[in-house]
Amino acid sequence: MKPYAWSYLPMLLCVAACSSGPPLRTYLLTPPLEPAGVAPALALRSGGIMIARVRVPDYLDTTDIWLREGRNEMKVSGTGRWGERLSHGLTRGLAADLGRRLPSDEVLADMSSTAHRQVLINVNALDLWPDGRCVMGATWAIVDNVAPRSVAYGGGTFNSSSITSVTQAGDARLVGAISQTLGKLADAIALNIRQSSERSAQRAD
Repeated sequence: MKPYAWSYLPMLLCVAACSSGPPLRTYLLTPPLEPAGVAPALALRSGGIMIARVRVPDYLDTTDIWLREGRNEMKVSGTGRWGERLSHGLTRGLAADLGRRLPSDEVLADMSSTAHRQVLINVNALDLWPDGRCVMGATWAIVDNVAPRSVAYGGGTFNSSSITSVTQAGDARLVGAISQTLGKLADAIALNIRQSSERSAQRAD
């Protein structure tokens, strides 16, 4: 090696060290599956509900975790990512949340089925802030699949209730904030579904 080449060695070692940082952590919005017995059949129970794939802004529908930096600035987390595209994660997470809130109904995520009703959800904004806040704007429609028509509409802005005291919250806390916000959206949709079911029952009487 020529003598002058040694002067580049510290810089090369620094670049190598910086490029070999900790691996990205991968996150999901669905909890692990709990052990359970074998289901007797795969048929839907009466009143089944299908959650259509949640629509999100194009820039969010990726495996990157996007953070809001300011009024008009965004950045990608350098330490975490989603295990699936965000639209899939939100759909599966919301279906799981609604399944817990509507135990008398079979709730399925984005698949062909004979469900009596379908829920169409549009997440028009999802802002994750470095301090741990999550703010989500969403609208939805509940559609009767037997006689195709919209039977209920809803919408609102939902947010996580806790804010960390530190400047940077970390990816795990941000994922928790999204899960908390998604749960609030599920509460509103579940209430809307129950109300529409009660109205349908009253008309049938």
